[in-house]
Amino acid sequence: MRRAAPPARWLTRRIDKQRGAGRDDGSYAVEFAVAAAVVLLALLILAVAYQASQSSAAVTAAARKAARAASLTASPAEAEGAADQVVHARITPGSGPCADVSVVTTTISFHAAGTVRVAVTCRTASLFGHRRVVHASADEVIDRYRGGL
Repeated sequence: MRRAAPPARWLTRRIDKQRGAGRDDGSYAVEFAVAAAVVLLALLILAVAYQASQSSAAVTAAARKAARAASLTASPAEAEGAADQVVHARITPGSGPCADVSVVTTTISFHAAGTVRVAVTCRTASLFGHRRVVHASADEVIDRYRGGL
């Protein structure tokens, strides 16, 4: 026995479904473009965060080292010079994370068992031109048994 021909209504639905399958053409390209933009934005955010953390760490380390160097000198003038020299050796303005660096050394209690405070301020230049100010300070105790003071 032969099968009867399918009704025309069923045949037209089947043809319409086959034609409708092609309606998603190009959606992969759009999804890929959106996903690529999101990934690129995430990478840029990570780069800015990394740069901010590096500049903050560099300023904090420079302030610590400068305070230590200032506490080992014999006079307040030498302490200011040593702190400035150490900070500018560790952070080169313009070429590193900082576009501009300033150093303030406080030597009010510069005597045996006194303290020296070094404050470092750095103005960073971000990837997008955004400027941020990073500030760090460190105190160091002058050795109470050191002679000559």
